[in-house]
Amino acid sequence: MYYAAEVEAKLCSGCALCAMGCPDPNVIAYCEDSEAVTVDQKRCKGCGICITLCKKDAMSVRQVDLNA
Repeated sequence: MYYAAEVEAKLCSGCALCAMGCPDPNVIAYCEDSEAVTVDQKRCKGCGICITLCKKDAMSVRQVDLNA
């Protein structure tokens, strides 16, 4: 188990600041059509930069079990 970012879709405004600020390319993806943000938890390092950038408190870092 390790820690990775997670987005709460109901709180997300679709501003994409988290995706732009993530130091690892393509970990956080923003879809312009649906204005949705998704996190590739297998690639996320859990650094928390996205949390500090999110103005809606939609991002969090949680313990993830990729085997579940």
